[in-house]
Amino acid sequence: MSEAVSVKNAECNLEELLKGLPFGESITLTGPEGCPVALLVSLKSGKAERKPVSDWDAQMDELAQKVSRAWKGEKSAVEVLSEMRR
Repeated sequence: MSEAVSVKNAECNLEELLKGLPFGESITLTGPEGCPVALLVSLKSGKAERKPVSDWDAQMDELAQKVSRAWKGEKSAVEVLSEMRR
């Protein structure tokens, strides 16, 4: 369930968005111009849905790929984060 939701819409419906978000799935929050500004990832546990801790690297790689596919900015996410840390 990878979907894009505006920040304004998320502010009004955050509780409902999070309730329907399965473990490990994400929602991309978009700004006024439609560009991604944040990523919500469900961390709620579920016995049947929980992945083993040893799978952590695979989960993070999968998440990185989802972010890369959803990214629409001129600069990469890594470039933006590097600039923010300066």
